Amino acid sequence: MLPIGVIGVGHMGRNHVRNLNEEKCFDLVGIYDSNYDAAMKVGQKYDVHVCRSIEELLESVEAVVIAVPSSLHKEIGLMAAHHGVHALIEKPLATNAEDAKFLSEVFKEKGLVLSVGHIERCNPVFVELQKLVKPSDIFYVEACRYSPFVNSGRISDTSVVEDLMIHDIDLVCELMNGVPVKSVQGYGEIIQSKQPDFATCVLQFNANAHAVIHASRVSQDKVRTLEVHTKDFCIYADLIAKTLSVSKNTHLVVDQNRDNSYMQDSIIQKIYVPIQEPLRAELIMFYNAVRNGSPVLVDGFAGTRAIDCCEKVIRQINDNI
Repeated sequence: MLPIGVIGVGHMGRNHVRNLNEEKCFDLVGIYDSNYDAAMKVGQKYDVHVCRSIEELLESVEAVVIAVPSSLHKEIGLMAAHHGVHALIEKPLATNAEDAKFLSEVFKEKGLVLSVGHIERCNPVFVELQKLVKPSDIFYVEACRYSPFVNSGRISDTSVVEDLMIHDIDLVCELMNGVPVKSVQGYGEIIQSKQPDFATCVLQFNANAHAVIHASRVSQDKVRTLEVHTKDFCIYADLIAKTLSVSKNTHLVVDQNRDNSYMQDSIIQKIYVPIQEPLRAELIMFYNAVRNGSPVLVDGFAGTRAIDCCEKVIRQINDNI
């Protein structure tokens, strides 16, 4: 078993606690939150020790999940590294690319595992999608991530780029399997908060491919879709409905020797998507990286790359607002 703790028991942190408590390969040693009363409620629910300080927790574990506000990721991540503790840090890895890169380098120098919690990488739809296409075949990707407006401090203090778009920037870059981003264009509007609420970015890759990513937190419906285009087929993925289909053009004539023959323009193949909880899959991969030396799903480089693209998008949006 891997002795592990959780720092931060807000919404995401509580989900981590639940999964770690249920998975037999983990020994959930303790939890910590700056709100001690909130931590006690979680501790009592899952019968887990509540630590009085971050240091107390880090001194008793081999690994930790850091699910605190983004502004604290660097500080607490460095504390974990200096205690020799492997870390899974929720996205974004840091509030800027410079800090994210520094954090990644510290973990690497100390020989510690650093994983970034880009949970959509473990969405079973995306996992199956990756099996269907080679990066070299892709010439266009379109991603849409829309949500209704929620009037909260988190929404008003950060833009839709850091809040939502970062997910799809990471997914698109992963689909392209390391092909470098040649250029980034960003567009956005402020609708209901102090920061951009709707944004579009265009990523141009060196392999004659580009992606258009839309993100909104002022839409009427919740949408999470990906379209991947190649010269031979198009893949449609719905990350919420957990559906995946492949469309191919055809000139097949059905019943061509009969009066009611017709031409079938295209065929659509529905792909089976297994049921799995993405967060649990992410934690198991983190375990295998720590215990068995397996590669992490999202490393510091990928986490930094996503932040770097977001920063470029935000700069361009701010220049035009």
